[in-house]
Amino acid sequence: MKACINCKEREFQDGARFIEVVKLIREAKKDEPMIRTIIEKTGKDNIVFVVNGRVVKSNEYESLEINEGDDIRWVHPYFGG
Repeated sequence: MKACINCKEREFQDGARFIEVVKLIREAKKDEPMIRTIIEKTGKDNIVFVVNGRVVKSNEYESLEINEGDDIRWVHPYFGG
């Protein structure tokens, strides 16, 4: 099954849960200077996750199933100009 993470297609097993995406992104971004600083100051990364235009709350990570064609986005807690 395929879903897009920030416009990049990625393969997932049927029945995959959203927590897999959260772990994947957090692992990939943990060494970025902004994320490291935020973790040092707040104790967590504060990354915002969005699926098909809807913000996903942290209490949904374990139960939300990834579906074919889902548009998954994530954003730094601080962005813009």
